[in-house]
Amino acid sequence: MQFSEIKGQEKAIHILQCAIANRHLAHAYLFTGPDGIGKKKTALALAQYLNCDAPDETHFTSCGHCPSCLQSECGSHPDLMILEPDGNSIKIEQIRNLLSRVALRNYESRYKIILINDAHLMTEQAANCLLKTLEEPTDNTIFILITAQAQNLPVTILSRCQQIPFHLLPPTQIQEILQQLHPERQSQIGLVTALAQGSVSTAENLLANEEIATARQDFYQLLIQLEKTSAAQIIGWCEQWDKNKKMVKALLELGQLWYHDVLVLHTAERIDLLINQDYLASLKSQAATPQQLLTILQYFQTGLTQLESNASPRLVLEIALLKTQTVCTA
Repeated sequence: MQFSEIKGQEKAIHILQCAIANRHLAHAYLFTGPDGIGKKKTALALAQYLNCDAPDETHFTSCGHCPSCLQSECGSHPDLMILEPDGNSIKIEQIRNLLSRVALRNYESRYKIILINDAHLMTEQAANCLLKTLEEPTDNTIFILITAQAQNLPVTILSRCQQIPFHLLPPTQIQEILQQLHPERQSQIGLVTALAQGSVSTAENLLANEEIATARQDFYQLLIQLEKTSAAQIIGWCEQWDKNKKMVKALLELGQLWYHDVLVLHTAERIDLLINQDYLASLKSQAATPQQLLTILQYFQTGLTQLESNASPRLVLEIALLKTQTVCTA
Protein backbone atom coordinates (compact mmCIF):
# COMPACT_ATOMS: atom_id res chain seq x y z
CA MET A 1 0.00 0.00 0.00
CA GLN A 2 1.38 3.37 -1.08
CA PHE A 3 0.35 6.85 0.05
CA SER A 4 -0.33 7.66 -3.62
CA GLU A 5 -3.11 5.04 -3.71
CA ILE A 6 -5.17 6.94 -1.12
CA LYS A 7 -7.43 9.58 -2.63
CA GLY A 8 -8.87 12.66 -0.98
CA GLN A 9 -6.81 12.61 2.24
CA GLU A 10 -3.92 14.79 1.15
CA LYS A 11 -3.93 16.88 4.34
CA ALA A 12 -3.72 13.89 6.68
CA ILE A 13 -0.99 12.29 4.58
CA HIS A 14 0.93 15.57 4.43
CA ILE A 15 0.97 15.76 8.24
CA LEU A 16 2.42 12.25 8.44
CA GLN A 17 4.99 12.87 5.72
CA CYS A 18 6.18 16.05 7.46
CA ALA A 19 6.63 14.07 10.67
CA ILE A 20 8.65 11.46 8.77
CA ALA A 21 10.81 14.09 7.08
CA ASN A 22 11.48 15.92 10.34
CA ARG A 23 11.96 12.69 12.30
CA HIS A 24 9.23 13.71 14.72
CA LEU A 25 7.01 10.66 14.56
CA ALA A 26 4.63 10.33 17.50
CA HIS A 27 4.53 7.11 19.48
CA ALA A 28 0.73 7.02 19.20
CA TYR A 29 -1.65 8.34 16.55
CA LEU A 30 -5.43 8.53 16.49
CA PHE A 31 -6.87 8.46 12.96
CA THR A 32 -10.37 9.93 13.22
CA GLY A 33 -13.18 10.36 10.72
CA PRO A 34 -16.14 8.52 9.16
CA ASP A 35 -15.84 4.91 8.04
CA GLY A 36 -14.66 4.03 4.57
CA ILE A 37 -12.55 7.07 3.72
CA GLY A 38 -8.99 5.70 3.88
CA LYS A 39 -7.92 5.69 7.54
CA LYS A 40 -6.85 2.04 7.62
CA LYS A 41 -5.23 2.24 4.18
CA THR A 42 -3.20 5.24 5.33
CA ALA A 43 -2.08 3.36 8.43
CA LEU A 44 -0.96 0.42 6.28
CA ALA A 45 0.85 2.74 3.87
CA LEU A 46 2.66 4.40 6.78
CA ALA A 47 3.67 1.02 8.21
CA GLN A 48 4.96 -0.23 4.87
CA TYR A 49 6.96 2.93 4.21
CA LEU A 50 8.56 3.08 7.66
CA ASN A 51 9.82 -0.51 7.47
CA CYS A 52 10.78 -0.52 3.79
CA ASP A 53 14.42 -1.48 3.18
CA ALA A 54 14.86 1.02 0.34
CA PRO A 55 12.24 3.80 0.53
CA ASP A 56 12.16 6.76 -1.84
CA GLU A 57 12.48 9.52 0.76
CA THR A 58 11.84 12.27 -1.80
CA HIS A 59 8.43 10.98 -2.86
CA PHE A 60 7.58 9.04 0.33
CA THR A 61 7.10 5.76 -1.49
CA SER A 62 8.17 2.31 -0.36
CA CYS A 63 10.05 0.19 -2.89
CA GLY A 64 7.33 -2.46 -3.07
CA HIS A 65 9.68 -5.41 -3.66
CA CYS A 66 11.91 -5.79 -0.60
CA PRO A 67 11.05 -8.58 1.88
CA SER A 68 9.46 -6.10 4.28
CA CYS A 69 7.22 -4.58 1.59
CA LEU A 70 6.19 -7.98 0.29
CA GLN A 71 5.28 -9.13 3.78
CA SER A 72 3.30 -5.91 4.36
CA GLU A 73 1.43 -6.33 1.09
CA CYS A 74 0.33 -9.87 1.90
CA GLY A 75 -0.48 -9.11 5.56
CA SER A 76 2.20 -11.33 7.09
CA HIS A 77 4.70 -8.77 8.42
CA PRO A 78 5.84 -9.92 11.88
CA ASP A 79 6.31 -6.35 13.14
CA LEU A 80 2.88 -5.12 11.98
CA MET A 81 0.10 -6.13 14.35
CA ILE A 82 -3.54 -5.43 13.53
CA LEU A 83 -6.15 -5.77 16.26
CA GLU A 84 -9.84 -6.02 15.29
CA PRO A 85 -12.87 -6.14 17.62
CA ASP A 86 -13.92 -9.54 18.88
CA GLY A 87 -17.65 -9.38 18.26
CA ASN A 88 -18.96 -6.02 19.46
CA SER A 89 -15.96 -4.99 21.52
CA ILE A 90 -12.21 -5.08 22.01
CA LYS A 91 -11.64 -6.99 25.22
CA ILE A 92 -8.95 -6.72 27.85
CA GLU A 93 -7.62 -10.18 26.97
CA GLN A 94 -6.98 -8.98 23.42
CA ILE A 95 -5.05 -5.95 24.65
CA ARG A 96 -3.03 -8.07 27.10
CA ASN A 97 -2.09 -10.53 24.34
CA LEU A 98 -1.16 -7.64 22.09
CA LEU A 99 1.03 -5.95 24.69
CA SER A 100 2.84 -9.21 25.44
CA ARG A 101 3.91 -9.25 21.78
CA VAL A 102 4.83 -5.56 21.87
CA ALA A 103 7.21 -6.25 24.74
CA LEU A 104 9.26 -8.61 22.56
CA ARG A 105 12.14 -7.38 20.40
CA ASN A 106 11.39 -6.47 16.81
CA TYR A 107 11.77 -9.44 14.50
CA GLU A 108 13.54 -7.74 11.64
CA SER A 109 12.30 -4.18 11.12
CA ARG A 110 13.09 -0.77 12.50
CA TYR A 111 9.57 -0.13 13.77
CA LYS A 112 6.97 -2.25 15.46
CA ILE A 113 3.59 -0.87 14.41
CA ILE A 114 0.32 -1.68 16.15
CA LEU A 115 -2.93 -0.86 14.39
CA ILE A 116 -6.11 -0.96 16.51
CA ASN A 117 -9.19 -0.79 14.32
CA ASP A 118 -12.49 0.57 15.71
CA ALA A 119 -10.62 1.64 18.82
CA HIS A 120 -13.77 3.17 20.32
CA LEU A 121 -15.03 -0.38 20.89
CA MET A 122 -12.42 -1.02 23.60
CA THR A 123 -14.03 -1.90 26.90
CA GLU A 124 -13.14 0.32 29.84
CA GLN A 125 -10.81 -2.39 31.16
CA ALA A 126 -9.13 -2.77 27.77
CA ALA A 127 -8.59 0.98 27.43
CA ASN A 128 -7.09 1.19 30.92
CA CYS A 129 -4.80 -1.74 30.11
CA LEU A 130 -3.56 0.02 26.98
CA LEU A 131 -3.15 3.35 28.74
CA LYS A 132 -0.03 2.44 30.72
CA THR A 133 1.82 1.44 27.55
CA LEU A 134 0.79 4.69 25.86
CA GLU A 135 2.10 6.58 28.88
CA GLU A 136 5.44 4.75 28.81
CA PRO A 137 5.99 3.83 25.15
CA THR A 138 8.81 1.52 24.15
CA ASP A 139 11.37 2.68 21.60
CA ASN A 140 10.55 2.32 17.90
CA THR A 141 6.97 1.31 18.60
CA ILE A 142 4.08 3.19 17.01
CA PHE A 143 0.43 2.73 17.93
CA ILE A 144 -2.22 3.76 15.40
CA LEU A 145 -5.75 3.82 16.78
CA ILE A 146 -8.48 4.08 14.15
CA THR A 147 -11.99 5.24 14.96
CA ALA A 148 -15.12 6.83 13.54
CA GLN A 149 -16.27 7.73 17.06
CA ALA A 150 -13.41 9.45 18.84
CA GLN A 151 -15.89 10.96 21.31
CA ASN A 152 -16.42 7.47 22.75
CA LEU A 153 -12.78 7.01 23.70
CA PRO A 154 -11.61 7.91 27.22
CA VAL A 155 -10.05 11.34 27.55
CA THR A 156 -6.94 9.69 28.94
CA ILE A 157 -6.44 7.81 25.67
CA LEU A 158 -7.22 10.88 23.54
CA SER A 159 -4.68 12.99 25.41
CA ARG A 160 -1.86 10.55 24.69
CA CYS A 161 -2.39 10.30 20.94
CA GLN A 162 -1.73 12.76 18.16
CA GLN A 163 -5.02 13.10 16.32
CA ILE A 164 -5.01 13.04 12.53
CA PRO A 165 -8.43 13.98 11.09
CA PHE A 166 -9.71 12.34 7.92
CA HIS A 167 -12.57 13.85 5.94
CA LEU A 168 -15.38 12.71 3.66
CA LEU A 169 -14.56 12.95 -0.03
CA PRO A 170 -16.42 15.37 -2.31
CA PRO A 171 -18.83 13.73 -4.78
CA THR A 172 -16.70 14.70 -7.78
CA GLN A 173 -13.73 12.82 -6.38
CA ILE A 174 -15.77 9.71 -5.61
CA GLN A 175 -17.15 9.78 -9.14
CA GLU A 176 -13.64 10.01 -10.58
CA ILE A 177 -12.48 7.05 -8.49
CA LEU A 178 -15.48 4.92 -9.48
CA GLN A 179 -15.16 5.83 -13.16
CA GLN A 180 -11.53 4.67 -13.09
CA LEU A 181 -12.29 1.45 -11.22
CA HIS A 182 -15.66 0.57 -12.76
CA PRO A 183 -16.09 2.21 -16.18
CA GLU A 184 -18.57 -0.51 -17.12
CA ARG A 185 -20.98 0.70 -14.38
CA GLN A 186 -21.20 4.28 -15.65
CA SER A 187 -25.01 4.41 -15.48
CA GLN A 188 -25.01 3.64 -11.74
CA ILE A 189 -22.17 5.85 -10.61
CA GLY A 190 -24.23 9.03 -10.11
CA LEU A 191 -26.72 7.33 -7.80
CA VAL A 192 -24.06 5.38 -5.92
CA THR A 193 -22.01 8.54 -5.37
CA ALA A 194 -25.00 10.29 -3.85
CA LEU A 195 -25.76 7.35 -1.56
CA ALA A 196 -22.12 6.95 -0.51
CA GLN A 197 -22.09 10.35 1.24
CA GLY A 198 -18.36 10.83 0.89
CA SER A 199 -17.23 7.26 1.61
CA VAL A 200 -15.37 5.38 -1.12
CA SER A 201 -15.81 1.98 0.52
CA THR A 202 -19.56 2.59 0.86
CA ALA A 203 -19.69 3.43 -2.85
CA GLU A 204 -17.79 0.25 -3.69
CA ASN A 205 -20.11 -1.86 -1.55
CA LEU A 206 -23.19 -0.32 -3.14
CA LEU A 207 -21.92 -1.06 -6.62
CA ALA A 208 -21.26 -4.66 -5.65
CA ASN A 209 -24.62 -5.12 -3.90
CA GLU A 210 -27.30 -6.21 -6.36
CA GLU A 211 -29.84 -6.24 -3.52
CA ILE A 212 -29.65 -2.44 -3.37
CA ALA A 213 -30.62 -2.11 -7.03
CA THR A 214 -33.63 -4.40 -6.58
CA ALA A 215 -34.69 -2.71 -3.34
CA ARG A 216 -34.43 0.70 -5.00
CA GLN A 217 -36.80 -0.34 -7.77
CA ASP A 218 -39.34 -1.78 -5.30
CA PHE A 219 -39.05 1.19 -2.94
CA TYR A 220 -39.55 3.79 -5.65
CA GLN A 221 -42.62 1.95 -6.92
CA LEU A 222 -43.97 2.18 -3.37
CA LEU A 223 -43.28 5.93 -3.22
CA ILE A 224 -44.91 6.47 -6.61
CA GLN A 225 -48.08 4.71 -5.41
CA LEU A 226 -47.90 5.94 -1.82
CA GLU A 227 -51.11 7.99 -1.91
CA LYS A 228 -53.06 4.90 -3.05
CA THR A 229 -51.38 2.50 -0.62
CA SER A 230 -53.02 1.57 2.67
CA ALA A 231 -51.26 1.80 6.00
CA ALA A 232 -51.52 -1.98 6.33
CA GLN A 233 -49.77 -2.44 2.98
CA ILE A 234 -46.98 -0.06 4.01
CA ILE A 235 -46.47 -1.90 7.29
CA GLY A 236 -46.49 -5.23 5.46
CA TRP A 237 -43.88 -4.01 2.97
CA CYS A 238 -41.60 -2.82 5.77
CA GLU A 239 -41.68 -6.19 7.53
CA GLN A 240 -39.17 -7.64 5.05
CA TRP A 241 -36.53 -5.26 6.43
CA ASP A 242 -37.10 -6.13 10.07
CA LYS A 243 -33.78 -5.71 11.94
CA ASN A 244 -31.92 -5.01 8.65
CA LYS A 245 -30.33 -1.74 9.74
CA LYS A 246 -28.00 -1.49 6.76
CA MET A 247 -30.80 -1.81 4.20
CA VAL A 248 -33.18 0.48 6.07
CA LYS A 249 -30.46 3.13 6.16
CA ALA A 250 -30.06 2.78 2.40
CA LEU A 251 -33.85 3.02 1.89
CA LEU A 252 -34.12 6.16 4.02
CA GLU A 253 -31.31 7.73 2.03
CA LEU A 254 -33.02 6.69 -1.22
CA GLY A 255 -36.18 8.36 0.06
CA GLN A 256 -34.26 11.56 0.67
CA LEU A 257 -32.85 11.47 -2.84
CA TRP A 258 -36.30 10.85 -4.32
CA TYR A 259 -38.02 13.77 -2.61
CA HIS A 260 -34.99 15.99 -3.11
CA ASP A 261 -35.33 15.35 -6.84
CA VAL A 262 -39.04 16.18 -6.68
CA LEU A 263 -38.21 19.41 -4.85
CA VAL A 264 -35.62 20.33 -7.49
CA LEU A 265 -38.18 19.77 -10.26
CA HIS A 266 -40.80 21.85 -8.45
CA THR A 267 -38.49 24.77 -7.70
CA ALA A 268 -35.52 24.95 -10.04
CA GLU A 269 -36.83 22.79 -12.89
CA ARG A 270 -33.25 21.58 -13.46
CA ILE A 271 -33.31 18.07 -14.87
CA ASP A 272 -29.50 18.04 -14.98
CA LEU A 273 -29.42 18.22 -11.17
CA LEU A 274 -31.52 15.10 -10.66
CA ILE A 275 -30.00 11.95 -9.18
CA ASN A 276 -32.79 9.60 -10.27
CA GLN A 277 -32.89 10.63 -13.91
CA ASP A 278 -34.10 7.19 -14.93
CA TYR A 279 -37.36 7.98 -13.07
CA LEU A 280 -37.93 11.40 -14.62
CA ALA A 281 -41.55 10.81 -15.67
CA SER A 282 -42.50 9.47 -12.24
CA LEU A 283 -40.78 12.35 -10.47
CA LYS A 284 -42.72 14.84 -12.56
CA SER A 285 -45.98 13.14 -11.61
CA GLN A 286 -45.42 13.66 -7.87
CA ALA A 287 -47.78 16.36 -6.60
CA ALA A 288 -46.57 18.14 -3.47
CA THR A 289 -45.79 21.69 -2.44
CA PRO A 290 -42.21 22.73 -1.58
CA GLN A 291 -43.21 23.02 2.08
CA GLN A 292 -44.64 19.51 2.07
CA LEU A 293 -41.48 18.17 0.46
CA LEU A 294 -39.30 19.85 3.09
CA THR A 295 -41.45 18.27 5.79
CA ILE A 296 -41.07 14.84 4.17
CA LEU A 297 -37.32 15.25 3.87
CA GLN A 298 -37.21 15.99 7.59
CA TYR A 299 -39.11 12.77 8.32
CA PHE A 300 -36.44 10.75 6.52
CA GLN A 301 -33.63 12.64 8.24
CA THR A 302 -35.23 12.02 11.62
CA GLY A 303 -35.43 8.34 10.71
CA LEU A 304 -31.71 8.23 9.96
CA THR A 305 -30.95 9.90 13.29
CA GLN A 306 -33.15 7.42 15.16
CA LEU A 307 -31.49 4.55 13.34
CA GLU A 308 -28.10 5.64 14.69
CA SER A 309 -29.61 5.56 18.18
CA ASN A 310 -30.37 1.84 17.76
CA ALA A 311 -34.11 2.22 17.22
CA SER A 312 -35.93 -0.65 15.51
CA PRO A 313 -35.06 -0.41 11.77
CA ARG A 314 -38.46 -1.66 10.64
CA LEU A 315 -40.29 0.74 12.98
CA VAL A 316 -38.19 3.70 11.86
CA LEU A 317 -38.98 2.96 8.21
CA GLU A 318 -42.69 2.47 8.93
CA ILE A 319 -42.98 5.79 10.75
CA ALA A 320 -41.16 7.72 8.00
CA LEU A 321 -43.39 6.23 5.29
CA LEU A 322 -46.66 6.58 7.19
CA LYS A 323 -45.92 10.22 8.01
CA THR A 324 -44.96 10.82 4.39
CA GLN A 325 -48.24 9.28 3.22
CA THR A 326 -50.16 11.56 5.58
CA VAL A 327 -48.50 14.61 4.04
CA CYS A 328 -49.05 13.37 0.49
CA THR A 329 -52.77 12.76 1.04
CA ALA A 330 -53.41 15.99 2.97
